[in-house]
Amino acid sequence: MILKRGVTGFSAGDLSLERDWVAQTAEFKKYCYASVQQLNGCILAFFEPDIDLGYAHAHVKIDGEELYIFHNNMYDDIAFTSNRDIGGLKFTDHKLLGALFENRYTVLTVSQLAEPLVYQTQSGGITLMNENELNDVELRFMNHFRSQTVGDLVFNYWD
Repeated sequence: MILKRGVTGFSAGDLSLERDWVAQTAEFKKYCYASVQQLNGCILAFFEPDIDLGYAHAHVKIDGEELYIFHNNMYDDIAFTSNRDIGGLKFTDHKLLGALFENRYTVLTVSQLAEPLVYQTQSGGITLMNENELNDVELRFMNHFRSQTVGDLVFNYWD
């Protein structure tokens, strides 16, 4: 299951979800450098999580192809994208890079991230039909920001 409680970055005060983001980001950065080097690629830029975008990501070049590696540090999920447009990520699969990352991270595929969200709003709240453990805050944000896919939730820009 991808849509675990807190995957959006909003834990609704659940202290069991707290993680050391600095350590998580440092480990992700090291893994990026090591993995990309194994494929004779290079890191063009590394972006730390910040107030605008809560996910670390790396801009890399492998065999002349530029792509981004996004890290959801709540659950150590990785996704590859062809852009870094906030609110419009274009997810892609990269078999070689994915094989290197799957030893340490959960590598999400385009088909998983493109899964449409099916939800209903009712007077009592929001019901998400996709398998999920999301909290009420995440469901409200999902509805407010009109998230359409699993990828929209896991790598959201809700500001």
